[in-house]
Amino acid sequence: MDQLHMHFTSAIHSRTYETVYRYASNTTVDQKIKYETLCRCVPPELYIQCLSNVLTTLWGIMTSYQKMLSYHYSDSSCDEKLSQFDKNYVQQKLQLGLARIWQDVQNKVNPYLVSQDLSQFQFDDFIKVLDLVNRLIQVGQEFCGTPNIPCDLLREPLRAQSVQYFRRYHMSRTEELHMFLNTELWVLLPVKPTFTTLQLNEFRFMASKKNDKIKLSTKVDGYFSDNTTSPFIFEDDNVMEESFFDYQEDSDSDVNDELKQDFVEDGTNTLDKGNKKKKAASKVMFHNSSRDGPIITNTTLNVLRYLGKYMLMMDSLKPIAFDVLLSMSQLFEYYMYAVYIFFASTNVESSNPRLAHLLLKIQSSIILSDEPRPDGINIPEPRLTEFINLHDTQNLFGLRERLIATESLVFLASQFDLWKDYLDNQIPADKLNFLNQFYNQTLPLSRELREAVYSGVASKAMSYPAILQLMCNVKWEIKELMCEPNSYVYVMLQEMEAMQQKLSVVSTAVPMPVEVYQMIWKLSIHELCNVFLEGFGSARKCTHEGRAWMQLDFQQFVVQVDKFIALKPLPGKEVVENFIKAYYLTEADLEQWLRENYMSYTSKQLNSIINCTTSQFSKMIQRNRLSGIVDDLIKKS
Repeated sequence: MDQLHMHFTSAIHSRTYETVYRYASNTTVDQKIKYETLCRCVPPELYIQCLSNVLTTLWGIMTSYQKMLSYHYSDSSCDEKLSQFDKNYVQQKLQLGLARIWQDVQNKVNPYLVSQDLSQFQFDDFIKVLDLVNRLIQVGQEFCGTPNIPCDLLREPLRAQSVQYFRRYHMSRTEELHMFLNTELWVLLPVKPTFTTLQLNEFRFMASKKNDKIKLSTKVDGYFSDNTTSPFIFEDDNVMEESFFDYQEDSDSDVNDELKQDFVEDGTNTLDKGNKKKKAASKVMFHNSSRDGPIITNTTLNVLRYLGKYMLMMDSLKPIAFDVLLSMSQLFEYYMYAVYIFFASTNVESSNPRLAHLLLKIQSSIILSDEPRPDGINIPEPRLTEFINLHDTQNLFGLRERLIATESLVFLASQFDLWKDYLDNQIPADKLNFLNQFYNQTLPLSRELREAVYSGVASKAMSYPAILQLMCNVKWEIKELMCEPNSYVYVMLQEMEAMQQKLSVVSTAVPMPVEVYQMIWKLSIHELCNVFLEGFGSARKCTHEGRAWMQLDFQQFVVQVDKFIALKPLPGKEVVENFIKAYYLTEADLEQWLRENYMSYTSKQLNSIINCTTSQFSKMIQRNRLSGIVDDLIKKS
């Protein structure tokens, strides 16, 4: 039996050598070259083809051994002269030989795996090497009849090569992403409403997990059945045609009548001081998922392709799955950071401390700095291309570009939600905390970036300083009740109409998600309410009739807002109404009101109420006392 095993071992050595020799270059027939040296003579362009044939050769020898083993276990296998003891001895020896044969196979494959620097391979070729070796391990498990077989000679070279390859590959992708973001014009990429990541070639392996990623021949009854072809032979791997782009001209005839109603009109009779003038309706086309494709750009699509390849790497080599996940998160975070740097106009430290903390963490962990980092990631800070104008009032300060950038980030985050189960199964249990943190913190906060971006539009969409100046010119010390609002209210309404028309223009190029439309109006109305507070707070003297005039102005504003958008509750409405009501408080109640509401108003606004209210008491001491209370409260807060 030992001699038999020697024959199989000899066949493994000789036939493997012959196979590699056929592909080696710079060798002659007379040369006696060591096998390890011979492996290094295989040209890189023939490396995969040679590996496939080496593994097919080894599989053929293993198949012969399996057939011999099956024969000796069959009822008609043994000579009648053999005793039961001899039969058991043969079977036992053959069973023990499985591990020896498998070890010999590994010993021949290992030198070949380490003979080339795989870090220089194209991504698809590298994945093919991984999948060939993973298939060999599966064959070995079936050959030995157990999943618990030694595979270190195969896995360790791959692990080391994969770490080196992926580090280089990830650095290249981050450099590409930096270049794409620096040149991105944030133009809508037209894709069909049915677009999903599974339509990308990079996600084929997820679309049909039952098939092997690289189209290796599939097994039916096991790798060693009579009808099985080599599991290491590649089938035709035709690239799937990607047909998700939608470059067709818009046509109302193809749109359902119900979908044509996805807009909002401002076709109301708006005030025009002295008479009523009917304005033309401004339609804002809302984004509809059954009519419009997702809002993405070329850069978004490239990031999706990167992520698909990363997950394929994760699927092919489990030992570096967490490293791959970490790199996936870095790609997403860099995209998110770019959207913030390009388009967010407000300081999020006060409005959203959690978002500010995340952005600071991204900056300190992956953005270029003088301090060396253990992982070597040091991506230059992205720069917005000079071809994008964020200061044009007619285009609402780059709202179209802001919308496309922000909503493409939201779409990117939504794709991670679809991949959650897959990633859960790939990541080691002791690393799931990082994955959960990414899903529970990073992804939700990326959606909260919307407010920081759209506030850059809302804070400048109307002529707030001019309106405030008109309010400051109003004399509130009147003696009779007014039945018409002040002129600044009409100016406000005209400004809202102008903004609505600009929103309509933007939505013709990029259908606007309802949430975006509502957020822009919410932020804009909040700005107008702040103007009311500043304007009312600048009043030095105010009579009861003047307070009634304030109420009339604000109520007229609230009524007209409903004609543009229904927001319940109206942002800032309660704060303004509470401010006006404070003018009616008695001296005793005013002190309590100040203590309860000082956090909602500025020192100037609170002192305005004190001056206008206590003037009727003609008590300078009382006025100073209340002002002192306000100063103390603000200092302690």
